[in-house]
Amino acid sequence: MKNPVYMLSDSVVTPLGNTIEENMDKLYAKTSAIRPYSHAQMGTLFHSQFSETDTFPTKKDSGAYTKIERLFIYSIEQAVAKLSSTIDQKNVLFVFASTKGNIEYLADPDFDPERLRIGIMADYVARYFNNPNKPVVVSNACISGLQAIQYACQILQHKKYSHVIVSGADCVSEFVLSGFYSFQALSPFPCTPFDKRRAGVSLGEGCGTVILSSQPESDTNIEIRAAVSSNDANHLSGPSRTGEGLVSAIKAVIKEADIQPSEIDVISAHGTATIYNDEMEALAFQTIGVSAAPVYSVKGNIGHTLGAAGIVETIYLANSMHLNKIIPSAGFSETGTSVVLNVVREAVPQKLTIGLKTASGFGGGNAAIILKKQK
Repeated sequence: MKNPVYMLSDSVVTPLGNTIEENMDKLYAKTSAIRPYSHAQMGTLFHSQFSETDTFPTKKDSGAYTKIERLFIYSIEQAVAKLSSTIDQKNVLFVFASTKGNIEYLADPDFDPERLRIGIMADYVARYFNNPNKPVVVSNACISGLQAIQYACQILQHKKYSHVIVSGADCVSEFVLSGFYSFQALSPFPCTPFDKRRAGVSLGEGCGTVILSSQPESDTNIEIRAAVSSNDANHLSGPSRTGEGLVSAIKAVIKEADIQPSEIDVISAHGTATIYNDEMEALAFQTIGVSAAPVYSVKGNIGHTLGAAGIVETIYLANSMHLNKIIPSAGFSETGTSVVLNVVREAVPQKLTIGLKTASGFGGGNAAIILKKQK
């Protein structure tokens, strides 16, 4: 990127906890929020979901907002509160990532059908903050979160806005569960990324928010060195078996970041625990020459949060870099890919300067981001 982009502030809300500190503590302890749930037609399912008592209290009355809208508002308010300076909403652009939005209300005859559109949902949230600018929505399957960050970085190059608030959220609903169930992609136990016994994905819900700017607030702000996406056009729901699309994205992001593969200290993988995704990622890492780098996936902790995943997991990576402590891959026991990766089994103290985050999704999408710690 021509101009640097910095992560000034962040917030993560998942069933592991309502703050980034709570989430990091649980990740390092290899705590999983994935639980069994019974469904009359689909049987026992495993996913990570907020309890019915989680209300996500906001500063202003949010009674008129849906669950996902309250999640967005709650997370964004936390991130804004952590900023060192006050920002003028006229100079702020909101970028939202979500794959399903308010889809859980699809069968509710009393729900405004217009609000099922993710763009309308985004308008509701932006108006809560009295933001006068039209929000942008990125909805491109499982790479939505990383592409939202990529778009924000591109926008900041033009210096039209001082800050871009990127927020991603998705909720578990019967609509989403039935879709993955029909693909026979759901694991019959809490998912185990990269493990020999992996048998599918566990879904999860949550929200992550990161506030970006081309001007850092301090020399400890993590820099987004590069963000790239690609498409292998392999299949509607299956990634290229060789990982060629992901290889393309990682090669491009390394070139744009002006680093060597050997400089990557840690990889936050997509790691969905499906047979083909994990194998494809392992092959891609080998092709790039980073298969020896420490790698992990947090899907075993919080499940796959879909449109939120790229943002939540980028925030986790940035915070682990601040702490110089690698996140362990919950559920991993024995290598299950043809390429033996350096999957992290326990929380490891290590100096972390450069991190790689990857994602892949339905439709052949792939994305990669390079983070660099300034100090």
